[in-house]
Amino acid sequence: MPRHRSIDKHTGYENYRMATRTTTRFDSQPPLAAAPTRVRLSRWRINVVLLICMLMVGRVVLRLGELQVVRHEELRAKAFAEIDQQITLQPTRGTITDRLGNVLAMDVDRESLWVIPGQVDQERAPRVALTLSALVGKNPQEILAALSDPDHYWLPVARWLEPKVAEQIEALDEPGLHLVYEPRRVYPQGPFAAHLIGAVNANGGISGIELFFDSQLKGITGTLQAEFDGAQNPIAIAPSHTVPPRNGLNIQTTIDPLVQYVIERELKTAVEKHNADGGSIIVIEPRTGAIRGMASWPPFDPNNYDAYPPEVFGRNPAVSNLYEPGSTFKMITVSAGLQSRAFTADTQVNDTGTIYRYDQSLSNWNSGANGMLDPGGVIYYSSNVGALQLNELTGPEKFYKTVADFGFGRPTGVELGGEELGIVNSWGSPTYNDLNFLTNAYGQGISVTPLQMVTAAAAIANDGVLMKPYVVERRCEAETCTDTEPTVVGHPIEPGVAWTVRRMMVHSANHYAPVVWGPRTGDYSDQWLIPGYQVAAKTGTSSIPIEGGGYDPSYTIGSVLGFAPVDDARYAVLVKIDRPKDDIWGVGTAIPVFYAVMDELLRYERIPPDPSLVSPGQQ
Repeated sequence: MPRHRSIDKHTGYENYRMATRTTTRFDSQPPLAAAPTRVRLSRWRINVVLLICMLMVGRVVLRLGELQVVRHEELRAKAFAEIDQQITLQPTRGTITDRLGNVLAMDVDRESLWVIPGQVDQERAPRVALTLSALVGKNPQEILAALSDPDHYWLPVARWLEPKVAEQIEALDEPGLHLVYEPRRVYPQGPFAAHLIGAVNANGGISGIELFFDSQLKGITGTLQAEFDGAQNPIAIAPSHTVPPRNGLNIQTTIDPLVQYVIERELKTAVEKHNADGGSIIVIEPRTGAIRGMASWPPFDPNNYDAYPPEVFGRNPAVSNLYEPGSTFKMITVSAGLQSRAFTADTQVNDTGTIYRYDQSLSNWNSGANGMLDPGGVIYYSSNVGALQLNELTGPEKFYKTVADFGFGRPTGVELGGEELGIVNSWGSPTYNDLNFLTNAYGQGISVTPLQMVTAAAAIANDGVLMKPYVVERRCEAETCTDTEPTVVGHPIEPGVAWTVRRMMVHSANHYAPVVWGPRTGDYSDQWLIPGYQVAAKTGTSSIPIEGGGYDPSYTIGSVLGFAPVDDARYAVLVKIDRPKDDIWGVGTAIPVFYAVMDELLRYERIPPDPSLVSPGQQ
């Protein structure tokens, strides 16, 4: 289409328009907006801004470099420490049984209450502490201190809860409270053989077998290396490594349950009847040294040992308490002289009742004279004067050699914690003196343990062969078991000497039999102590040393030591009763107990009695 050109008279520019577009009106267009004002920045300002930005970026880059490169291992370890932990896996403490397999000590899982203070609602903590105090029987302030402790992640509140108490705590559904199964030492038989088995506290064994074998009974801990979430639960999909724990040693003791029951029953009866302070009874096999029974009074329950004085649950009187053996030691005195050939069974000494040595008056128990006595008569009449004269014939060097050969003055090596050595002022030692040597002949001025005494008597019963006493018959680790082999410790006397001393002790036993049989038959003459059997026994009245020197004038220790049957002894038995209040000599207390124990043991062994060894009126 043709265009028309015109010249604008105001501007002088040419205008072009279509010929047909004549309706366009320029005055209807809106006026053009004014052009915006432009702000120009100085280049130095722009450079400063850019520099600041570069510095900030550089700082970020440096920080990232520090974290990602320089401190990479440190921070990686911290991150893993939050979730990657090593947990100790506790082993099960080994069981202890008697020789027939009856459990005497075992671990039982019980729930314990632990708290994570960081998870506890601190506003509710006082109320929770009061509630828990009523359930677990602890001071609420102690519990509140655990609930509010800011320094520990994990704290114990109450250990080994009764099942009903654990259920009640779980029903509270309080955050931060956690019930965890932990093994607790349990003694199913209660006080039965408690002094021998011992007890366990939070750190391990504190007495008896529990103490002696503590490290083996504990076992070896294991570990679990894994990643844990915030609630201390292992993350199942994360890798883990477990080293399982090795459970503790299982121990089978030599204790015969019937023998132990009999001696505990008889000891309890005697102590209560005579209002005694305490006592001990030990039963040992002469041929092996196996201890078949060991009881002491006062008893305790290892399930609740801390309810008793430490000297009760922490010591076994049969191996830890020293005493002067009194006249039971005369069997050692006679053995020493016969073994050293210082005298024979026919040698005689004059028992005048009282004798003076080193400006001291030394007397028999009743100061009565018995005239000329051979060694058998010294034992029969329990003559102190005769015994010290025999010792003078033997001499201190040979006497103390035999004493040492019998094991006095050193531990027996029995597997029990707290065994004492005894006190022997031997020839050549700084504490030796001549007067003590003479009083040692009748068991004063020398201190022994009950186990040492019965072990020595067992050697006489065993043809002079001294066996090491032991209370562990078998030890089992997993499926591997080891039996204890009887161990010969020495030969303090020859078989012939042992035989001679045994015959003397049979006459001694028969001499004291009327204590048992006189009230029954009216016959107070010598007779068989246990009808049908030859029993060897020696009584003893032990003086009790007191502080400041001298001996207790009011009380003594009564004991009987012997074995049966005399020529093939199955058992050696020591009965020791401490401070019986109605028996100044203690012999009338101890002899009936010895009789009752030995009579039942011989029946238990089903040893046929000899009908010819029965006195009139006996059954």
